Amino acid sequence: MAVLDRKARKKLRRRQDILDAAYAIFREVGYSSATMDSIAERADLAKGTVYIYFKSKEELYFSLLVNGLDIIIDILRDVGIRACAPEDMLKETARSLVGFFRAYTDYFRLFMVMQQEDMQSKLTPDLTRDLNKRGAVILQLLGDRIRTLIEKGYYGDADPRYAATILWGAFIGIAQLAVTREYLRVDSGNMEDLVQLCFDLLDKGLAASRAAPQPSTARRQRRDLASQEKKSLRLQTHSKA
Repeated sequence: MAVLDRKARKKLRRRQDILDAAYAIFREVGYSSATMDSIAERADLAKGTVYIYFKSKEELYFSLLVNGLDIIIDILRDVGIRACAPEDMLKETARSLVGFFRAYTDYFRLFMVMQQEDMQSKLTPDLTRDLNKRGAVILQLLGDRIRTLIEKGYYGDADPRYAATILWGAFIGIAQLAVTREYLRVDSGNMEDLVQLCFDLLDKGLAASRAAPQPSTARRQRRDLASQEKKSLRLQTHSKA
């Protein structure tokens, strides 16, 4: 059993070495100019060994995206473990995501390659499942954080899944905007401030919902007000008569 475990760990390390080499090569020369030969050379492995782990450059590319999502998942789980006041939970989450962007900006540059139609056609069912699975975990972690704040009474009644989707979509959108503006040589402003502002706005909106009437209550209040206005109007008409 120990021998098998050692072999399994060696395979995992080698696979990660190939992913690290691919990340470095893609960052230096771009996806289109990268070759399996250059990746193998950077990983100090024979090209045939690289093909044992990854059947093509496309598979290696998508596996690298999965690897990036795994890093984000670890970061979010670490934030969940750290104790912080409820009002600081989303701020700390935003700060951690921005930290990932600063450390791994090239993952977002690589992500833009996937927007090309020919790349999407090369995405295998297994890798599609892996990417979707990681995305679901990220939304679950963000949703659990919001659900906890709702249960503690810091937020009003809200759907944690929708709130998590808004947070994640905002972060990805701002990150992609920053990378796009970088390509266009346009000042993208302070990315951290943008993410923090977005998270703060959602935080304030969810917190304000504690005092907001529920839809059914609001409708009832409008009906009561309309009824009172009609009654007042009838009284005024009767008085004039």
